[in-house]
Amino acid sequence: MGRTEGWAEARPLMGGAARRARVVTEGHLEATYSALHVTETFEWETGAADIWRWVMIRGMDGRYVASEARAGAGIVGRHEGGDYLLDFRRPLTAKGRLLRGGYATRFSMLSPRTALKRVRLSLLGVPLAVMVGEHHRQD
Repeated sequence: MGRTEGWAEARPLMGGAARRARVVTEGHLEATYSALHVTETFEWETGAADIWRWVMIRGMDGRYVASEARAGAGIVGRHEGGDYLLDFRRPLTAKGRLLRGGYATRFSMLSPRTALKRVRLSLLGVPLAVMVGEHHRQD
């Protein structure tokens, strides 16, 4: 997989300022289990950072099964109309375990080296925020 770099903007739907982040991903294929390991780092303009650690394997039916360090295992990724979709729940804060937000994520390839990422975040079915970003392959 290699490295991607890009930017993202998260906008709360009930008012408030948008937040922007530099996004860097580093990934490699672990040959023993044919597992893709990806670390996705969001470096927010405020100085805060969020790190997401993913492991994905291809399932028998062409779907992908993923796990993320805080979201847990059993996340199923699928292709739909040329896009790649992931729907999952993850704690909203690093220390939180009770409030798990719903994430609906869609990746669309804009070119062979650039993907558009769109995420909708909800809590108990109520939309909270949207994020749009791009990942540009570096190698």
